[in-house]
Amino acid sequence: MQLDDLTARYLQIADKCDFRLTGHPPMKMADQLAAIGEQAVGFAEQDCYGKGELIESFEAEIAGLLGKEAAIFLPSGTMAQCIALRIWSDRAGLHRVGFHATSHLQLHEDGAYRELYGLDASLLGESDRVVTLADLETAPEPLSAVLLELPMREIGGQLPDWEELQAQSDWARSQGIALHMDGARLWQCTPHYARSMADIAALFDSVYLSFYKDMGGIAGSTLAGTTDFIETARTWIRRAGGNLYSLFPYILAARAGMQRNLGAIPQAVESAAWLADCLNRLGNLKTLPEKPPTNLFHLRLGSDPIELLEYACDWSERHKVMLMPAPRPREDGLCTLEFSMGQAVRACDREQWESWLQDFYSQLPG
Repeated sequence: MQLDDLTARYLQIADKCDFRLTGHPPMKMADQLAAIGEQAVGFAEQDCYGKGELIESFEAEIAGLLGKEAAIFLPSGTMAQCIALRIWSDRAGLHRVGFHATSHLQLHEDGAYRELYGLDASLLGESDRVVTLADLETAPEPLSAVLLELPMREIGGQLPDWEELQAQSDWARSQGIALHMDGARLWQCTPHYARSMADIAALFDSVYLSFYKDMGGIAGSTLAGTTDFIETARTWIRRAGGNLYSLFPYILAARAGMQRNLGAIPQAVESAAWLADCLNRLGNLKTLPEKPPTNLFHLRLGSDPIELLEYACDWSERHKVMLMPAPRPREDGLCTLEFSMGQAVRACDREQWESWLQDFYSQLPG
């Protein structure tokens, strides 16, 4: 069986499990639509081309959460981040930006920043660590904007120290370089920094958030910044085809997801620390990072992805328990597991989880 087919089979088995270790408890489409319907009560009508009480009140709520003057809801983060960098580049009269080699823009968007938005990029730092002030100071060419991801997904949810982040922000402002945050998972950072989202966002000129990851929405994102920045973004969103006739299902799902999950982020971060410690005590396993600062971390395995999935399908089907996310193949033929903790883990006590973990991971192929 091919890897894609085996992954699909594993995910089908995981959906039928009584307990799952990662993420949030799965919601059937009917349940999610019911939650959307509950959110719709109190709003007389849907949004229309970015106008109306529903969308405008939600944008104001998110702007307040981030401590920014304004925010705008739009369909995707790919659109949001490229637009932000293009705006800063136009204002600087320089179309070169900087971001890490593992940035979503570099790895997962087929060069959209270059092909659609006319930007060039300098890759900052080394691929296996967070960006440092020294990386910014030694960028090979002048930059109009720098994108920093908090936390950095591709290296296991790592974060820079707060003092380092402040130094990078101060440097960017001293150089007249805009600082944009890829904050798809910004919610995860607040326990580690012991600061609010607004405190963290204050170091940045613009911020992007995603509503379908930790919050469990259907799709959608936000871009936040000054009022004039957001007004310029509205023009670019129309150009990019993102100003849809109505976005109300995504807005309502985002509202519902935040009500369910935002308050549980500290518990999810603590669950990640517990799980990483469990895995690191099992013998030959080592998480990245060893002590995760967020509810996201990686586990790199010396297993062939197909053999691993065959084993996981058999184990999960027998026990009705899902203990690993679908593996992400690596170039060396091995794989990485990306653990993102949510509320699902709370359905069972830790003693039982640890017993299952011992049984499952002690028998891994490879």
